[in-house]
Amino acid sequence: MHIVYIALMILALIGMIVCSKKQKTNPAMQPVAFVLFVVVVISAGLLLNEMNVFGTRDGLLENEMKFYASQGTKTGDYLKTTFPGKKVLLVADPGFEKNDNVKKLADALQAGYGGEVVTDTVQLPGNQADAPMPLYMMMKAADFDAMVDKHPDCGVIVTTVGLPQDANRLKFMKQSADKRPALFLMGLPSGPVPGIMAALQSGIITGLIISNPDAKYDVPAPSDPMKAFDIRYVLVTKENADQYKAHFSN
Repeated sequence: MHIVYIALMILALIGMIVCSKKQKTNPAMQPVAFVLFVVVVISAGLLLNEMNVFGTRDGLLENEMKFYASQGTKTGDYLKTTFPGKKVLLVADPGFEKNDNVKKLADALQAGYGGEVVTDTVQLPGNQADAPMPLYMMMKAADFDAMVDKHPDCGVIVTTVGLPQDANRLKFMKQSADKRPALFLMGLPSGPVPGIMAALQSGIITGLIISNPDAKYDVPAPSDPMKAFDIRYVLVTKENADQYKAHFSN
């Protein structure tokens, strides 16, 4: 449609020029010139709108979703080289089945990883699930462990909901390195994790994603998700943890 709008603008503009030259001798050309001017304005507006220059709500949401999903691509690519062939458990908020953002994130993770990815959430006892509080503030280590126990064949856990506040009581964290699943935090969306530097250095946490200190928020997301990731985020592992330790609360 870009070409159609541009062609229409050019033709209408040419018509305006012709009419403006003839309206001195033919007054009937004046209203025609005005109509052509309206055509130029409307065509320009439609063109700019299609190019998302106005930043419509849907366009902005789609742009942000591309950045958000790029975390999945980057995480999958990292896990593919560090834990190839292992089944991945993606931990999301309740209601993930109907959440398009989570679906796109999971798809990106699977595409980047190239292996099997399953998505699940932490079930809270009683009526706590109805409480208007973030999951990480309500879940306990026992709740998180119960979810992990449902997926004994998963060798990697990627959590987007953080960890429980009593994470030091998680059963799988106390297992030997050759038995416990690898743990990856997709950013820190759910608050700080106590002792995160020590967990990174010891290998209990294999990696996490944080916001890029130099992130740009007024740019369109590149079509390449890896480039989109670099604009907004940073992958932190024990190799570069010291560089970003100021971002962690212990």
